[in-house]
Amino acid sequence: MKLSEICTPAEKLHMPEDTFPSESQPELFPPSTLFAGTAWYYSRFRSGYPDACIDLLVEKVCLNTTTPVLDLGTGTGQIAIAMALRGVPVIAVDPDVDMLCEALRAEHRAGAQGVSWMRGSDTLLSALPIESVKLCAMGASFHWTDRDKLLQVLDSLVTADGAIAVLSGGASVWSNADEGWLAIARSVVVEYLGTERRAGAHTYAHPEDRHEVVLKRSPFPNVEWFQFTVDMRLTIEQIVGLQLSTSYASPLQLGPRVEEFKDSLRTRLLEANPSGIFEGTQTTEILLAKR
Repeated sequence: MKLSEICTPAEKLHMPEDTFPSESQPELFPPSTLFAGTAWYYSRFRSGYPDACIDLLVEKVCLNTTTPVLDLGTGTGQIAIAMALRGVPVIAVDPDVDMLCEALRAEHRAGAQGVSWMRGSDTLLSALPIESVKLCAMGASFHWTDRDKLLQVLDSLVTADGAIAVLSGGASVWSNADEGWLAIARSVVVEYLGTERRAGAHTYAHPEDRHEVVLKRSPFPNVEWFQFTVDMRLTIEQIVGLQLSTSYASPLQLGPRVEEFKDSLRTRLLEANPSGIFEGTQTTEILLAKR
């Protein structure tokens, strides 16, 4: 597939009929506004998940070339491509076409095969040509959904011996930001965008119930927890790009001040660490839920 052909949504992405918004039609994919303008940064500065996480899911759920996986809220395809490289067929769904175009480029670069890219969201699964899947995997997308309702829908989509996997990880300035580069980045974000965490056109309120609690009251109540920690080494440009990949500090949120924001963050980070290299660890957690 040529790169010039990859980002042609009408030809490369399956989309339900009559789903593109127009002046007379309301937006059918409201979650897409959360990460508008972030896809380029998301693809390049989100670190993805450790190989051990993907290998664990393959082993625990007994995935192979005949067991489809649904990557719901795929973003730029970090889970989907990793699964495809292991020979597992994947249906990767996201509401944001820019994200899907970046995912297609990443798939091409990785030499992966076996991913079906579809535009959609948790509220539109019934409109997509998806039959049964062995696993539904979600990263940070899970907390943007109506979790209880989604798990009821997935009950009819996931096979009897299948599972739900929720992966979380990656550093956020809104949590564990008391020191190091996270504290610096948070101070700059607050300076430019205020003390309330933004999310698209709104602000973000953390769900009252933890993911584990929601899973345990769902059709998938048997929950296992796994944790992986890896060393992390970030440059200043990686930290800046990571912030611009978020819903709370996206280029759309920053508007005409985006370049000023980038320069300010670079300056503060360099003042704190003239080497320009920040070392630490990154922890990824997996909740694996079965019937």
